[in-house]
Amino acid sequence: MIEPALPPSARSLAIVGAALFLAGLLQGAAVDLFANPRMALSAHLDAVQSGVAVMVAALFWPRVRWNARTEIVARWTLAAGMVGLWLGITLAATTGASEALPMAGAGYSAALIAENAVTTIIVSSSAALTVGWALFLIGLIRAR
Repeated sequence: MIEPALPPSARSLAIVGAALFLAGLLQGAAVDLFANPRMALSAHLDAVQSGVAVMVAALFWPRVRWNARTEIVARWTLAAGMVGLWLGITLAATTGASEALPMAGAGYSAALIAENAVTTIIVSSSAALTVGWALFLIGLIRAR
């Protein structure tokens, strides 16, 4: 049986997930080049795992039940949150910022502007991805 193509909304999520996965693979090869290699390893793992999670969500996306506005909010908060979190951790690895992620950042520090930027990106991305995944879960439960 041939599976139908993904609808555009699910396809956009699959592309984001695949791009995030690829970015994680490439970052894994360059971990030692970052100011904080331990943080870069965290970013690498985040990207690979998040990319797979977003691609899995894309596969289930057509089966979820929402109204049009909720679907748009869910899709973009999930995608932007997952990519933003990876970007924040990568920025921390690049600058040595450690306040937002003290375990991976132990022994490192950065200028106040870098610390504030990383914290803002990490906190806002975490909030966004939480909203996205919560809406996705609610949509899955409603689809039963």
